[in-house]
Amino acid sequence: MDHTTHYSSVKTRIKGYGRIANSFSNPPLFRGIGSGQKHPAENLDDSKVPEWLKVYLIEIDRKLDQLLGIQSIKDLSQDFPVDIEVLEISGNGIVFRTETSLRSEVIMEVVLVLGQVPLRMASTKGTINTGKMSNTWVMEFINIKEHDLEAIIQFVFSEQRERIRTDKIS
Repeated sequence: MDHTTHYSSVKTRIKGYGRIANSFSNPPLFRGIGSGQKHPAENLDDSKVPEWLKVYLIEIDRKLDQLLGIQSIKDLSQDFPVDIEVLEISGNGIVFRTETSLRSEVIMEVVLVLGQVPLRMASTKGTINTGKMSNTWVMEFINIKEHDLEAIIQFVFSEQRERIRTDKIS
């Protein structure tokens, strides 16, 4: 009996970064950026700081985190030298193309840029094989953290909703 969950997929064109990994057991090189986590200052209910100031400072801190995240994208290319363009994505994997020469059955760690503002990224490891279309590769996600899987699934649903809205307008 097959226990694999099959996720809906969507065609897309998003940027990604990859690197060949030695094994699935090694910890991922990419640790991610804070994604929607509650800010520590939000727990200061008994603080004497006015609520409007607390909200303002939290938002400034989040914006600084976003700017630092954007800067870290520039640094990603050093650790993840394989530039990829994702053509299709689901919770199971991606179809992508790259100018870099690759081999089938290698383990790859990828970082996917799901959104620019606010910056949303997800990472995972998986094995790659040649795709059905020429010059494409298929990566099946093997090691994916729960929060990265959730971010990818949210991205897919968001893209599908947008396409439904666009089709209704047309």
